[in-house]
Amino acid sequence: MFPNINSLSADNESVKLSCKLMATVLFAAAGLLPLQAQTAAEQNEETQETRIVPLLLEGIWENYSRYVVFDSGYLASSGEAVPQIVLRTFYQWYDDRAAESHEYSETNPRDDNNTTASSSPAQEIRITFVPLTDELFTEDYGITTVQEDGDVLIAESNPSGAWDMVVEFGGRRLGGKKQYHIPIAVIGDKLYLKFAIKKEDSDSVPVSPFLDGTVLESGNILAGYWQDAGNANGILASIPVENTELLSYYVTDDAVYPIRYWETDMEYDSSATAYFSDNGEDFSVPKHLWVGDRNYTCTVGRRTQIRNMKKTDSLPEPHTVNSVLVQKNTTDEYGNPIEYTVRTSTICAFGEPYLTLTDGTRTIEEIIRINNARRKPLPPPLFPPHGILDFDWSIIDDPPEDWNRRMLDLGK
Repeated sequence: MFPNINSLSADNESVKLSCKLMATVLFAAAGLLPLQAQTAAEQNEETQETRIVPLLLEGIWENYSRYVVFDSGYLASSGEAVPQIVLRTFYQWYDDRAAESHEYSETNPRDDNNTTASSSPAQEIRITFVPLTDELFTEDYGITTVQEDGDVLIAESNPSGAWDMVVEFGGRRLGGKKQYHIPIAVIGDKLYLKFAIKKEDSDSVPVSPFLDGTVLESGNILAGYWQDAGNANGILASIPVENTELLSYYVTDDAVYPIRYWETDMEYDSSATAYFSDNGEDFSVPKHLWVGDRNYTCTVGRRTQIRNMKKTDSLPEPHTVNSVLVQKNTTDEYGNPIEYTVRTSTICAFGEPYLTLTDGTRTIEEIIRINNARRKPLPPPLFPPHGILDFDWSIIDDPPEDWNRRMLDLGK
């Protein structure tokens, strides 16, 4: 047994160090502890690789109609995450546990007044998360994203990421399908369903010795092709509605070109391209988009030219973009190593967020208990408060001769 090194005095620092080294060597020999201690960032990266629910989706998310908990702590037998969805029904006066794990329902019995019949269990939803973009973190997370070319990606101000949620409703076929797709994007503590994604374009900046140690933007941060990636109407306890049309954008320094895509049954070709022209300049974009499990196209049949293109000055609605810092290590034309950082963006979310992350001070059980303990106040009295009533009884004791005339004739 090892001595309690924390109980040793400051005069025995050498003994403390010897005990620590001896414990480290023995545990390492047994395969329980590496000889070289891992940093917190390395531990976080390992945890991130094996995480069922992405780190940025942990916590309780809410909007006016529901609470959503992705990391409920329960998994399906096949390994998928089982989220919890609580509907804020009856004008937010009652929280209905509409979707949750059956194991959770057994340990936390549902309310007898639940809007779902007590004999009918809550819907069990299974979710698998497929990344659409890199999951990026700010420096305080201690997690970095390294690309194949060695570039390091860090979120400048708010962490961000986008995923395609593959949803199964308890393994059953609903609406003729077993799986449904709900693409989502997160920027900071906001979750969006309407968003577009763009490839990271830091390589568009020409390498120069003058870039060493600098931070610069890759031109217009919005410039480039933004692929519409959101086609679902909500994170529901039932089948989501998927859009039959998408709207992508090609953005230049002085114009925005909306590109309409519509659902098609033609064969998907990831290498097919379409083009449009403006002022003698040609622009190419993907002809097909595969969003969720649907194929969309921007041209008819075998055509490759996009017709009836309309140019605008700006994006049609308010938008929020993530800010990504790409740390690049390369060499200049003389072989000298240089380091510089490029600021760019990969996610553009439109409109208001669908969900907002709560402050995390209460559990979902506390939220439901407090909300359902409320009682709607009584309506205001039909007649306002008053003193002694003084009726004029003369009209009753001595009614006028024309008392039976129509009310519309009175006062004429």
